[in-house]
Amino acid sequence: MKTLTILTLATYALLFSGCASTQSQRISQNEALFNSYTPAERKMIRTGQVAVGFDQDMVHMALGDPSRETTVDTAAGKQVVWEYRQLKPTFGIGLGGSVGTKGSEIGIGTGVGVSPNKTKLLKRVVFDRQTGKVASVESYH
Repeated sequence: MKTLTILTLATYALLFSGCASTQSQRISQNEALFNSYTPAERKMIRTGQVAVGFDQDMVHMALGDPSRETTVDTAAGKQVVWEYRQLKPTFGIGLGGSVGTKGSEIGIGTGVGVSPNKTKLLKRVVFDRQTGKVASVESYH
């Protein structure tokens, strides 16, 4: 039973890790653009950091695709917001049993699920719509 649970968890981890691109993959796909940035900007991108003034390409290289993209109206005008969220797994354990004429049985089961409704907001990056540059970065840990 333990082996089955461990194999299930390992399968989920493998599936979800294959979906995301790493910074090094994103940088190598845009190497010429990356090399045009200052050394300080390149260092920040390599470490997954973003700053006010970064453009969308820089943020994408540093953080990857946003979990959600929205447009909001503010006093300064329309702004594009990229949200980065972490999926929260849900775990379930079940216990069942039955009694019949030829004996009785007891069963135990476990399950792991991921729901897009169960997420934790990690970071919001707000872009000025006119300039396309980062206007603010909000981190939630």
